[in-house]
Amino acid sequence: LDGGVKFDVSEMTLTKDRLSQIQELNDEIVDDDDYEDENEEVNDKNDLQGCFKLMVDTLSKQAPETISQVQLFVKELRRIILLWDELWLRTLAQHQSEIKKREKQLQIEIDKVNRNDHLTSEEKINLIKDKYHIITKPIIFIIEQLHDITIVSEPETPHEKQFQEKYSDFIVDVLNKLKNPRDAQHPEEWELLGLLQGKFQKKAGKVQYTLKMNEISPVLAQMRDTVIAMPGSSSTNVTISSVSNHVAILPTKTKPKKLIFHGSDGQQYTYLFKGLEDLHLDERIMQFLSIANTMMAHNNPTNGSLYKARHYSVIPLGPRSGLISWVDGTTPVFALYKRWQQREAAKQNKQTQSILGPSELFHNKLNQVLEENNKENKENHKEWIFHVLKQVLKELMAETPTDLITKELWFHSINAGVWWEMTRRYSYSVAVMSIIGYVIGLGDRHLDNVLIDWNTGEV
Repeated sequence: LDGGVKFDVSEMTLTKDRLSQIQELNDEIVDDDDYEDENEEVNDKNDLQGCFKLMVDTLSKQAPETISQVQLFVKELRRIILLWDELWLRTLAQHQSEIKKREKQLQIEIDKVNRNDHLTSEEKINLIKDKYHIITKPIIFIIEQLHDITIVSEPETPHEKQFQEKYSDFIVDVLNKLKNPRDAQHPEEWELLGLLQGKFQKKAGKVQYTLKMNEISPVLAQMRDTVIAMPGSSSTNVTISSVSNHVAILPTKTKPKKLIFHGSDGQQYTYLFKGLEDLHLDERIMQFLSIANTMMAHNNPTNGSLYKARHYSVIPLGPRSGLISWVDGTTPVFALYKRWQQREAAKQNKQTQSILGPSELFHNKLNQVLEENNKENKENHKEWIFHVLKQVLKELMAETPTDLITKELWFHSINAGVWWEMTRRYSYSVAVMSIIGYVIGLGDRHLDNVLIDWNTGEV
């Protein structure tokens, strides 16, 4: 399952004819080389795990307290990657299309049976029941697995206990009704899955909400004066003194969590804890930026401090989660653009709810230009499509002020000297990040992903 949760499918069985079809297909496409490659891959994985275990055992003998604390720390962080309500919502959303598909398939099968004049009423009812159980079995299996994880298992945190108290009866009722529908010919049980998803969606749909660490992980909340090094810190002497009880859940797709660790130096260290994502590539990119900085400083001894790529620490905690150092004092470029939109809307006495986002503005303008071009030339679309996109971009640029960032740099400068230094750093930073981004083929550079530090002007 997306998110790292594994379901045991060993108990699922297929009919003999289905198994024979699969076996015939496998016989056609599988050869000895495939088996050898698979065995080699398994052996490599086992060797790697063996080396890792040996290394952990060796370190445990040298620094038992450090290793045990780190293992407990990572284990508890992984616990809060996907809370039980998030697990249900994520799984139901992930299988939504499959649920709809099977619901439609069931209706088709019911119609076929009802149109069969050679069957008695009793035979039709029994056949429809059989088809219902066959078609819904994979969906019920998923619900049963979630039920076992979140309802049958013993809760280990107050948050898990609250989840069972709030949702247990409803989940059990939904599962029982799915297994034993009142009327298989007119199954209303599918709607219960939508209601269940809606219950979890209602909470997740909030702009941002907070949780208490002592509710989702009492172990992390109770940690004091550990010997765990502060993640991503350049100082070797700073350790985690405690974990803040305040956990902010950001309203994005993977529901990342904003955590605060109190250091032994008295400082606060903020991190974005992301799950359902492998951060090893992000870590490599940050290492690449660090190497690039070293190279630029070496080749430009006079202006080395200006040729610098801003980066931050990324600490993977496995293949599906990791910590990202929170970048304070920065603003997304989109925030500047949105504030300008709000000012313009206020001038024209428009409601702020009617403000369009960049994508909506682009598509509205694109449709407008397409209509104009269709009137002129309806046939040769390939010849004018690039021209149309270029025209849309130019018109949107013409409608947007060119001095939004310029003014913001000016407002954050206390005198002309500071303004000059910030402008220089901004120019150098944009140049460096643009070239490095081009070299490594960095994508996803939208306005929300580009941050500006108003203390230095760096991007």
